[in-house]
Amino acid sequence: MRNIFPDFIQQNLHPETIFIIGGGPSIQSYDLTQLQHPDYFIITCNQAFQLLPHSKISHHSDYSWWQKYHQRLEMDFKGQIITGCGLGSNLTYPDSVIKLNTIQFHTREQLFKSPSYVYGNNCGLQTVSLAHLFIPKNIVLIGFDFKSENNQSHGYIQDQQNNIKSYEKFWTLFLKDFQRFEQRRHQIWHEINPDYPLPKIWNINPNSALTLYDQTARLDDFISI
Repeated sequence: MRNIFPDFIQQNLHPETIFIIGGGPSIQSYDLTQLQHPDYFIITCNQAFQLLPHSKISHHSDYSWWQKYHQRLEMDFKGQIITGCGLGSNLTYPDSVIKLNTIQFHTREQLFKSPSYVYGNNCGLQTVSLAHLFIPKNIVLIGFDFKSENNQSHGYIQDQQNNIKSYEKFWTLFLKDFQRFEQRRHQIWHEINPDYPLPKIWNINPNSALTLYDQTARLDDFISI
């Protein structure tokens, strides 16, 4: 089957704002119905597609996630593109999923150039990397907490405290990966896209552990429809 993703990117270049919906507990504090208009460009991470099933892209990182949720995704997702990195397995996806590769040292020059590559080993960072392919003005992160709240690691599942402890180890690694990505994107963006400014990234959770990005804005600041 022909890869339709390059064409999809070309048809959706230069949006004002891309909203990325993560899975942190803070997503419960936002009125996401404001984003249900089809003109909004939305990428959802993992189970967040259930919150906004008409998002343009549903992305996941691990093949084990696909095995667990593919039936629900195929039934409930009403958007346009499903992407996955298939981490943790050599099994192949069906044609309904666009397989993306993660940047390695020998493929580092593909970042922001190739529609087949994203950065990072966690779903959230991969979607941030993915959003850059569309050359938006703003990237707005929702539910990018990287910390627990009221003994919950995510906004859509309940977790016991022992599971949260294991998540905390991963969050520390993920935050370091974001730091490396931030350095890299500043280094190479203008070489690749000299006519366009580096996308501005906003994290609208002021209490997030991800403090690399501006946390002063609210969701309402980006709602225009």
